[in-house]
Amino acid sequence: MRIDAHCHLGSYQFDKDREETVKKMLEEQVEGAILICCNIEDYRKALVYKKKQPLFKIACGIHPQDLEEDDSEERLRNFRAFVLKEKPDMIGEIGLDYYSHPHTKESQLRFFHAQLALAQELGLPVDIHSRKAVKDTQDILKQYRVKIIMHSFSGSVETAREYLKAGYYLSFGASVLFPNAKRPEEVVRAVPVERMLLETDAPYQSPVKDHRHEPADVVNIYRRVSEIKNIPLPELEAIIEKNYKEVFGEE
Repeated sequence: MRIDAHCHLGSYQFDKDREETVKKMLEEQVEGAILICCNIEDYRKALVYKKKQPLFKIACGIHPQDLEEDDSEERLRNFRAFVLKEKPDMIGEIGLDYYSHPHTKESQLRFFHAQLALAQELGLPVDIHSRKAVKDTQDILKQYRVKIIMHSFSGSVETAREYLKAGYYLSFGASVLFPNAKRPEEVVRAVPVERMLLETDAPYQSPVKDHRHEPADVVNIYRRVSEIKNIPLPELEAIIEKNYKEVFGEE
């Protein structure tokens, strides 16, 4: 079995062919996935498939890029009420993005703390988005006792080692497929496969021009990581599956 540890299946970009997209996933043995939901519409569409596939998980969170129009305390209260009612499997994706949204830094920090505190209170794992915010991300995560996946990890070997010491899982995406992907390959070599997950971030981060990334494409990431780590593909699949289940307390 293969896992896509981060995809936006509920995104409007799959509205015309979501059923076919899931069919392709299953044909490629992608039977596990974390369905990232950043709004109620995404959640409702993703939930249909979570109910059908036992190893599909739902993550709900307020994205750090989504605070320009509403960074109110009421929004946080409404999010808490939603989580308590709907009981998602994970909080995410949440975090800090000083690359694209440095102007909302203070709001990002407040929402990051609030959502981590909620995850800790409910015993839920967390999916982390971090861009150009390594120090703040590290300092804040140390304050909470939660299982953590670092989504689409693109940092250095040194940063990876810090996260590994803290017990986090690192999730790698299509960066390993791009030409001259020297740094991603270096980091993948340095990270023990027992602390690794693989993802597409579909429909985003496609390594192929004009191709909408799909969860089924995670098979290409599996194959490349298998080559980089010099691990037979079936062995890699088994370890990643075990890691995935451990995140959700199922192993």
